[in-house]
Amino acid sequence: MRRTKIIATVGPACSTSEQITALANAGADVLRINCSHQSTQQISELIDRIRSVAPSVAILVDIQGPKHRYIGSEQMLHSGALITFALSDIGLSTTTDAREQGIEVGHRVLLNDGRLEVVIEKVGRDSIEVRVVQGGALKPGKGVNMPDTEVTDDLLTAKDRSDIAVARAKAVEVVALSFVQKPQDIEQVRELVGSNVMVVAKIERPQALERISEICAVSDGVMAARGDLGVELPFEVVPAAQHKIARTALTQGVISICATEMLESMTTSTRPTRAEVADVTGAVRDGFDAVMLSGETAVGIDPPHAVEVMARICEAAEKEVVLPNLFADTNPMRAGVTASASALAKRMSADVLLSLTFTGHSALLLAACRPTAPIVAITPSEVVARQMRLVWGLYPVVAERASDLDEAIASALTAARKQQLIGPGNTVVICASRSNPRSNADTIWLHTER
Repeated sequence: MRRTKIIATVGPACSTSEQITALANAGADVLRINCSHQSTQQISELIDRIRSVAPSVAILVDIQGPKHRYIGSEQMLHSGALITFALSDIGLSTTTDAREQGIEVGHRVLLNDGRLEVVIEKVGRDSIEVRVVQGGALKPGKGVNMPDTEVTDDLLTAKDRSDIAVARAKAVEVVALSFVQKPQDIEQVRELVGSNVMVVAKIERPQALERISEICAVSDGVMAARGDLGVELPFEVVPAAQHKIARTALTQGVISICATEMLESMTTSTRPTRAEVADVTGAVRDGFDAVMLSGETAVGIDPPHAVEVMARICEAAEKEVVLPNLFADTNPMRAGVTASASALAKRMSADVLLSLTFTGHSALLLAACRPTAPIVAITPSEVVARQMRLVWGLYPVVAERASDLDEAIASALTAARKQQLIGPGNTVVICASRSNPRSNADTIWLHTER
């Protein structure tokens, strides 16, 4: 069974009911809605459509955030020239003094996805004077990045707030937040989405990378969003940044996602490049919970095939890697029972770990230990089951939970059998709570199927 989960972005190439069903059948665990390319009404309708045809798949709503774009006139930037930009030209607020927005002399401004570079030499109230370092043609609509500046404008636009409201009302499983800079950004969004929606911080700014531990501490997950991260960081350090994100998430027991251009050539081709295969393999070896397809499925020539190819690469990579238990090494109290269950499963060459969970918390802690056996998570909640589709190594099964523990274990084993997840002769390590069905796991059983 594949441990690494697959996120597929829904777009023009795969937005009908039939196409969404095909994505799910191909192996997509999570379907992503990119709010940058959808109106709030379209997002609402798409959520309903996904729910109607793929009810067991998780939905991730990716909030656009304050993406800055150049909206001035077209011009040619010549290296060494001095140019003045109004703040409004580069998508910044004009109601607040530039200096109060964190803009300083010496800060870089990258335009057109990093292809053009200027350095600030003078800061006015509502404008900046810059010297061109890397010139070229600048056209309206191109992205603006300020890697040295901790931007202080609003984290969420009015549309973002509307999109979040729809995501909460429709009870989606995950909301991803763009351009996170600090832990307080996550806390702000968590107040809006409520306690039942998982919040993933997209790490795409140097400021977020520097605070990755603090951001992990308040997030349900983090995403290595290599698009903007690759613009704001030198390209040669992006692999190290990706590894740092994965390792920190593993250490702190939160979900991690690797995203952007993983199989980019499959937007127009039916085969990945060898470099792309190596890239996906590297993400699996880093220990990411999930890998994400963006344009490959949203606008690609064969979205289901891209998912199938991603699954094949992940499965092949997983055969060659055993991930370290960084979580248990650094969190001995939190991981006490689940680390013991994981170690027992390895020692006994168990076929399956069976986790009885209400909220998914115990199953998440078990997955954080990266056990050698797959985890079947039994939960009475369909919402929790869908959320667990994002977690490494978890195979959720919805089944009623009896209050009596012996009955609960018996029904959990029956549910796993019905799904053909366990069979005769299998060794099963069971992890559950004896004293309170809704508390963290505190007991381990060893079971052999007859």
